[in-house]
Amino acid sequence: MKIFFYVALILAAMAAYVQVADACIANGGACEGDGSMGNCCSGFCYQQAGWSMGYCRNR
Repeated sequence: MKIFFYVALILAAMAAYVQVADACIANGGACEGDGSMGNCCSGFCYQQAGWSMGYCRNR
């Protein structure tokens, strides 16, 4: 019975990790070029020199 508990616990932890790993910032959302605010879904954060934040967009 304990084995089922541990298997369920491991599966729950894996499911929680997958949801966190899939989270990204949509186009138009605020971001920082160093990725400290999260990663853009498009993979590109447009931030010019002097801007405190940029925004996600396609290249």
